[in-house]
Amino acid sequence: MTPRVKAVLDGIVEQLAADTISRFVRDNLFTDNVPIPSRSWSRLNRFSVYLSGSMDCRGIRQWNIVGRRVNAGAKAIYIIVPIFRKKSQEADEPEQKTENEEDKKINVRRSEISGFRAMPVFRVEDTSGEPLPYELKVASFDVSRLPLIDVAESFGVSVKAGATFSYSGVYRPTVKEIILGTDNPQTFLHELSHAVDYALPDRDSEYCFSEIVAELSSAFLGSLLGVNVDLASTKAYIELYSGKEHVAFKIMEALGRVEQIYHYIELHTKAKRRGKSSQTLCDKKKSIYVDTLFAA
Repeated sequence: MTPRVKAVLDGIVEQLAADTISRFVRDNLFTDNVPIPSRSWSRLNRFSVYLSGSMDCRGIRQWNIVGRRVNAGAKAIYIIVPIFRKKSQEADEPEQKTENEEDKKINVRRSEISGFRAMPVFRVEDTSGEPLPYELKVASFDVSRLPLIDVAESFGVSVKAGATFSYSGVYRPTVKEIILGTDNPQTFLHELSHAVDYALPDRDSEYCFSEIVAELSSAFLGSLLGVNVDLASTKAYIELYSGKEHVAFKIMEALGRVEQIYHYIELHTKAKRRGKSSQTLCDKKKSIYVDTLFAA
């Protein structure tokens, strides 16, 4: 690590560890103010949507309401919805309600859950028709202008803009894909750091720690690249995952991994300049590869 790069990292660590009032400002999402039914579904059902490779699933009638039709041959995914019965009704006449329908509070108080059923829904990717409001925003966002986008592409990570539930971005390691729900470049650097973290050996699988690593890494990379980095928001993000420990301790714990991520990206950048493929780097034995990381 060069003196200049080390100075940038040290400066960020010093600011994040300082006892200053931090704030958290959530990125503006492409889906802000857009009614997407699945965003209010249960955690289990949202996870089913996530596993389907989409962020927006709806029933046939819901798609029809917004001017879209399910494509022929599309396969449904299934969510679990409760069956409500009015307390005054007989047991053989249940009233079915899905979690997509708004129940008046008074009706909820007079009802009870009598069971559950599987309900078919379809991904937005399997529909066609009128463009959705967030699709227009997504279409206008050029991911090719993101900083280090070539690094992501060089080791097989695809990047696209799309709908997300309530978070700014997501990295899907099983398919090596980054989905951005915002045009904030720092968010992309955060997800790119996750992708590199997965590519490196000896990854710490503890969720909170990996989030701190990715956020600290994105602030560091953004500062190096001249991206407008909100360190106050970064500190608040790290505080969210640091638990009872002072944020400074978690930062110091994550620092070594951040350096590895930086060196990995640096190696890929140098390899591309020399005309070598990223696969050449990835095919090296781990022992040789780790030694190379710390040679700079």
